[in-house]
Amino acid sequence: MLFNYIILSCCSKFRGDRSTSAVFHLLKGKRSIQTVQDAHIYELNHFYGIYPTLLKQDFDARIHHLIKNDTLLLSQENTAIPTSKGNSWLKQHAGNIPDHYFNGMEYCRHAPVFWERLILMIQTMTNSKQHYFNFIPVIDKTAVTEWVKKQYHLWKNNKSSFLNQLYGELFQLLEHFHKKEANIFVDSLTGYNHYGMSSFQLAERYGLEKVDVPLIRTSLIHRMLMLISQNESMNPLFMQFLQDLPDEAKLTNSANKTKNFMDRGYAAEDIAAIRRLKLNTIYDHMVEIALYDTFFPLGQYVNPDEQDEIRTAIKKTNSYKLKDIKQNADETISYFQIRLVLATDKIT
Repeated sequence: MLFNYIILSCCSKFRGDRSTSAVFHLLKGKRSIQTVQDAHIYELNHFYGIYPTLLKQDFDARIHHLIKNDTLLLSQENTAIPTSKGNSWLKQHAGNIPDHYFNGMEYCRHAPVFWERLILMIQTMTNSKQHYFNFIPVIDKTAVTEWVKKQYHLWKNNKSSFLNQLYGELFQLLEHFHKKEANIFVDSLTGYNHYGMSSFQLAERYGLEKVDVPLIRTSLIHRMLMLISQNESMNPLFMQFLQDLPDEAKLTNSANKTKNFMDRGYAAEDIAAIRRLKLNTIYDHMVEIALYDTFFPLGQYVNPDEQDEIRTAIKKTNSYKLKDIKQNADETISYFQIRLVLATDKIT
């Protein structure tokens, strides 16, 4: 049900401006300027990157399922909008689905690392406390195992203290969730002589669809991270799990290089020549920069009259589709200028 709700919500927000593939890329967290800008413009930041393991075949099957059930309508251009039945279903379930737990744009890169550190650390400490060291690690990623080894050496003489403190912090965090949510989280954990349940097992136990289980777990982790950051003093141990996380810059490496040239006063044409890239590629970088930089010099590229013209066209068309906006604005205004206005307006 959660997966259905998210897809229908995204299609509703896109208002027929984007294809179903745009929804797939959004949920996967594709690091393209188009997907990132879509997340900002259509106010879908919270769903960005929440399902990195989603397979295209599973996504397509769900789209067809929603169409067959008359909750989603597909156009010839492969854009989709909820039907009246779909909109009624969204309203009916809006209060029962905790989609507000998600904060994908903020946590999509760090949440998986936090989760992997947590489950491997719990497995390691509970097994070693019982002097059992032949367990099969639930996580086999070098960066995670190295982090856990360092933490283990810090706590190996105080295993009981570590586990008691972890229990206390986890218990108070889980009090913020419904009982079923807390149980799903706990049943996912691996300890001594006990392996956490798989998505299939959790779906069976709690009467869920298997495809919803990773989404539910991700939503719980996102809310946990928010609660931890809001009350660091109450979660000193969990704060350690958030240290030394991989640095995830919002800008792609290439856009960051363009920004360095911009900060030194280079024009787009000059940057393209120096970097031996197409001018449109530099424009893409600039739009990406504008999405995150609250001090982006919009006026250097779009004068106030042009900005007003673009915003008027957006209101007139009630669309964020570039082609629609372009057709309703002065012919001298470029797609690049429209994209810049869309980008800057969504962060101010």
